[in-house]
Parts: sequence; structure tokens; C-alpha cells
Amino acid sequence: MSRITLVQVGMGTVGGETIAQVIANRNRWWVDFGLDVRIGAVIGRGGALVTTEPDGLADELLRGLVHSRRAGTALREAAAGHELVEAPEAIALLINQGPVIVMDAAAGEETAALDARALASGAGVVLSNKAPLALPRENPIGAELWASAGPRGHLRYEATCGAGLPVISTLRTLIDGGDAPVENTGALSGTLGAIFTDLGNGANFSEAVLAAKEKGFTEPDPRDDLSGLDVARKALILARTIERRVNLDEIAVENLVPEELRETSVAEFLARVSELDDEWSRRAETARAAGATLKYVATVPADGPIAVGVREVPTSSLLGALQGPENIVVMRTTRYHENPLTVVGPGAGAAVTAAGMTGDMLALGTLLMSRG
Repeated sequence: MSRITLVQVGMGTVGGETIAQVIANRNRWWVDFGLDVRIGAVIGRGGALVTTEPDGLADELLRGLVHSRRAGTALREAAAGHELVEAPEAIALLINQGPVIVMDAAAGEETAALDARALASGAGVVLSNKAPLALPRENPIGAELWASAGPRGHLRYEATCGAGLPVISTLRTLIDGGDAPVENTGALSGTLGAIFTDLGNGANFSEAVLAAKEKGFTEPDPRDDLSGLDVARKALILARTIERRVNLDEIAVENLVPEELRETSVAEFLARVSELDDEWSRRAETARAAGATLKYVATVPADGPIAVGVREVPTSSLLGALQGPENIVVMRTTRYHENPLTVVGPGAGAAVTAAGMTGDMLALGTLLMSRG
């Protein structure tokens, strides 16, 4: 049997695009890979809609659910006329019919237990959701997830760091081939990349933040990006991929939001963000005078402190030349020491993030099929 059944967790921006890519490409996947990919269940906050029919959930139903989710309609209302079940029950129903892969495109650690339970039942898991992999090492659920994240495991997480860029897979290939990481550095936030590009081009900090929000680069509350937490989670994932035993609270994080603006409403923050302009203009000018520019950088060495924060980098460097929401990861290893291996490209956006997930799904699906 060559059928792979997907369980889509989350139908927002990335989850909805993942569904669209599956519908658009599954005929080609059958021809190219011999994999019959169907979506057997979708999971939202209200429960799970599942079918055991061989063709999975109908395309038009899936498109309708995605449209309703983007309009703000909950799954229970969007799936009116269809019975919902609990999420674990949906996976249990499908796992008896053959290989299952859970596609976790949700946000937050609430899905971590479901992901771990799916792995324990023999399913595969693909993540764009970073939070489950950022749980403390002492957390048994987090430990279960990382135990399945190796080359022989059933968890893949390319899209957690760099969207669809081949960051994790490249790093794993180097390690699996016997190379030894020395240091990974990079700009891992498309949002902060766009903001600091505008700042380097002469815009005020507040103008850069508001422009990024207008273009849809930021979260609804830009402080979620400016806090550095998202970049810290990505740095943690890179660190654990190179087998560093660290927790999120061990990473030095530069929060760009001053304490007096962290607890205000979003509206008040946006009205007062101009209070930060003078300080950031001064820092940008100091960097410019030194032939450098400001970038929000993650530094993940094989040993020693891990940090994420603003650094002055030479404008002549690859990192300094980065423009807009692009991401870059520079991998310095024993073999790639004098000339580090560099991965650069769009690090944000639904289409490329979903592509990272579907790429992981195809590789994992092939592995599951080979194991029967």
C-alpha cells in the first residue's frame, strides 16, 4: 500500500497553504514518488474532522474549511453538518489504515502532547510549529519529540528554522557525514530583517516597524517579533540539532521593547514606538560610520554562550548585505571552516514555509513506506 494519510493540525496561514499544496501536487507525487497522499483529518481548537474514506476529505470541503478559518470561523461552525471527534481519536482511527503523518502548523506548545502521542502510535510528525521543540529538556514530552528527531526517527522540522530554506537538512547532512559544527550564525527573522534594512536605509525605527506591520511581516502585536523570542527558539532548535543540551532560558536574548512598553496595549505601543527613534538612529549612525550595518543575529557555537541580539556587521559581508525579509545561516564546521557553507533566501511566507513542510512530508512518507 502506497497511501500516506495526512492529519493537518492548524488551518491558518501556513496550514491552509499546506492543504492547497497537497491538493495541487498529489498527482505529481504519485507519478514521481509512488505516494498516494490524502488528507484524512483536520484538527482545530474545536476538535477534529476525520474520514476513513480511501480518498480522504474532499477537496472542496478542505478549501471551504480553509476559507472559513481565514474568515475567523471556528472549525466546529465551519464543519456544520459533520461530526467532530477528539484529536487523538482521529489519529487512532487513521493509524489502523496505514502510514499517517501529522502536519503541525499550529502555534504554541499546546499541540506538543498530541505530536508525542502520534509518534508513540507509529505515526510521523512534521513541524513548522517551533514551540514543541523549545520545551525544557526536563519536560518528558519535549524529550520524546527530540528522541524522534534524528535521521532514523519519525519527526521532521525543516520549516521551524528558515521556513522552506534547507537549513536543518543541510546541517544534518554535514553532521551525519562526520563533519563537526564549529559555529552557526545567522539572521533568522524576516520581520527583523525588514525592519533593520529600512533602518539602515535611513528610516526611523518607528517608521520601519510600522512599515513591516503594514506589509504583513509582523505578528498582530509587533512586540512578539521585537522581543527576540521567536529568534531565540530558532537558535535553540539549531543548538539542539548540533546536540547541545540547552534550554531556552540559557540563551541571552536582546529584547528590543523597553520594559515600560511591554505591558501596554498594542495601540499604545504603536503610538509610542517613536520614543525609541533617537536611540536607534544613533546606533545606526555609529554602525554606518564604521562601515557596518545593524542586524538581529543569532550566534550558536558548538560550545560556549548562545546569544540573539543586534550586532554591527560589515556591510561588505553576506550578512551585512542581506536585504528585507531574507534569512541567512552561515555554517562554520571543521570542513567548511575558511569558507563557511551559507544558506540564504526568503525566511518567511506561507508558500515557502508550507513547501518546507511538504518536502519533509515526502521524505518521511518514503521512509515510512520503506518500513512497511
